[in-house]
Amino acid sequence: MWQRCPRSWFYRYVEGLKIRPSGALIEGSCYHTALEVNFKQKVISKEDLPVSDCLDIFADAWDARLKQEEGIDWEDEDPGKLKDEGIWLVRTYIETTSPEVQPLEVEKPYVRKISGIPAVGVIDLTDVKERVVDHKTSNRMFQQDEVDRDDQLTTYAFLKNRAIIGQVHVAIKPTKTLPPRIVVMRTYRTDAHIKWWLEMVKGILEQMKTGNAPPRPNGWWCSPRFCGFYPRCRGNLPM
Repeated sequence: MWQRCPRSWFYRYVEGLKIRPSGALIEGSCYHTALEVNFKQKVISKEDLPVSDCLDIFADAWDARLKQEEGIDWEDEDPGKLKDEGIWLVRTYIETTSPEVQPLEVEKPYVRKISGIPAVGVIDLTDVKERVVDHKTSNRMFQQDEVDRDDQLTTYAFLKNRAIIGQVHVAIKPTKTLPPRIVVMRTYRTDAHIKWWLEMVKGILEQMKTGNAPPRPNGWWCSPRFCGFYPRCRGNLPM
């Protein structure tokens, strides 16, 4: 968040303000929950849950989130259709990709300190071959260079304190002409990646300590659609 816009980081983590979650965020969270429950039991059982059980887990998580959240920004999405889409994504993953995955650790938290400050992360999955797996949902296909530059996987390598082979399992949402599909993208992080990332984070921490958090408006994120803090930051300024 700091890298995207320091001002939004300030609103969220210094002033403690929260914005309404989007429907897509709810969908992605419930998708993760269904995969998490399946893979946690698979560590021992070595078998996936029945597809119907995974779909029920998604549906239960969806209903619970709707009761829990005070308000959701559906962004012109139909909640029922979004729920059905999420169920379809779970079915596709469990039927096509999950059988090839044998987890060793699932949703395991890691903590390491940077300049005395705890860095905390939860890794989606580490398989029995010690590959780090990250689950994502998306409206589009990822490019390989996006995966290779993704700071999240470098963060995981830092937290594990070693070079890693990574996999990003991208659940691509259906379109008018194509059903949902799961694309497995491979990448890696070396000790050199970790060193570069660590120096970057140390610099960010020093910036945060100054209390100076200017807006960064020159990107797609600075708009009423993509930033819930936009009215507070920009006020009545014309777009």
